[in-house]
Amino acid sequence: MVILSLTGIAPLERNRGDYLLLLIGMIVLIIGLSLFQIGASSSLTKVGQYMGSSLSKQKNLFIVVLFAFALGALITCAEPSILIVTKQVNINAYVLIGSIAVGVGLFVVIGILRIIFHKSLKLWYLFFYAITFMLMIFIALDESKRSFLPFIFDSGGITTGSATVPFILSLGAGVAAVRGGKDATNDSFGLVGMSSIGPIITMTLLILIGNNSTDYIPTYTQLGSMPILQMFINAMIPQNGTDLGTFLSVLIALLPVMIIFFIYQALFIKLPKNKIIKLLVGFLFCYVGLVFFLTGTSAAMTPIGFYVGKCLGNKPDYAIILIAFVIGLVNILCEPAVHVLTEDMAEISDGKIKKITVLLTLSLGVGIAIALSAIRTIYNFSIIYYMVPGYAISLTLMFICPNIYTAMAFDSGGTASGPMSSSFVLPLIVGITSSIYGAQANYYEQSFGLVAMIALTPIIAIQVLGVVEKIKEERARDIMRKHIYTEEDAQIIHF
Repeated sequence: MVILSLTGIAPLERNRGDYLLLLIGMIVLIIGLSLFQIGASSSLTKVGQYMGSSLSKQKNLFIVVLFAFALGALITCAEPSILIVTKQVNINAYVLIGSIAVGVGLFVVIGILRIIFHKSLKLWYLFFYAITFMLMIFIALDESKRSFLPFIFDSGGITTGSATVPFILSLGAGVAAVRGGKDATNDSFGLVGMSSIGPIITMTLLILIGNNSTDYIPTYTQLGSMPILQMFINAMIPQNGTDLGTFLSVLIALLPVMIIFFIYQALFIKLPKNKIIKLLVGFLFCYVGLVFFLTGTSAAMTPIGFYVGKCLGNKPDYAIILIAFVIGLVNILCEPAVHVLTEDMAEISDGKIKKITVLLTLSLGVGIAIALSAIRTIYNFSIIYYMVPGYAISLTLMFICPNIYTAMAFDSGGTASGPMSSSFVLPLIVGITSSIYGAQANYYEQSFGLVAMIALTPIIAIQVLGVVEKIKEERARDIMRKHIYTEEDAQIIHF
């Protein structure tokens, strides 16, 4: 952001306090993410591990379905990405969060049952994506609802972020570890990717039966419109009865998760007192971290992202695309859930899958995604031209790359589209749309779809990485075989 300002592409004004806002916003974000990471590792991740290992031992499937659905749905309500996006659309926040939560809950249950009953992940992905695109046909054929297609695809991406990923990853790993078997390592991944499908289906149904208007104008806070301190205070406390503020919204989101888990553990797990205290402290860190993070995004990153987009919209097309690509390259490094995923990949694969390799692959994938989103915004064409061939490629690659890379790829797609994408990059694309099209802009159709692209391209990127690694292994085996044959032939001749 500082480079964009100093080069004159998106100049920040000192007199207006833009640099101070950026600095305070970044400090608040760093504090928030740090506290949340500490809390998540000792609360959300632990809850997932306890639930995963316990549910896999349950003989009563009703208990498995009930608590897996409840926790999957409720943890979604605490996801920062969803809370951020609800403020950027004109769909009722409770209806939006509720439909997404139901979708996640249902597919967490499906994903856990798949692991328990040893079903193929690839076939289940193929089956549910086929259903998804069949439902999309009804939206595409309806002119009054067609503009919602990009946002429907986005709903799958915003679901899995810094709150849901640690929980769902540990939940899947816990179930797979207890169930065991030769595919336990592969089954440790894939649940995040499965959970991303549910919201797309439920949002499609919501749009089909609902009567939502596409006449929407974004109302981001403008830089310099109020004192900096006031911007942060407004983000924290309730405003006019419509915005609950981060203090209340985060509390409402986290409290049900705690209640459901502690009811379950009291009935089945029965943790000792010291572990319960550690969980409570972890949840406290999560709460404070999320409050800080969401406050920083709402008060600083979102208005700055929109301002940068407005400035970029006046630049040549090639400059917009190039800068969008560069922003994508570095954006992925700011997503907290990505670091959780890459560490789990390295740990479960015993170091065979390097964290730096995955990060670089994801970085390139997200850079391409944001550049493609900028191209679609500039030239105004349907997101279907990206989604259909993109998922056709990824579903085809499933049957070429190793199983573990398929599972990790779909998890990576959901993880890459986290809160930084929703709070900074999405407003940036909205700003570009506003600058280019003005009053004629259709934001649902021309701006949304960014998160869906960020969720799609990493899937293909990781799958390609898996194919490359597979080719390398096969070549190494061929060289080893030739070496062994040569040595044996030499020994026979010598004898």
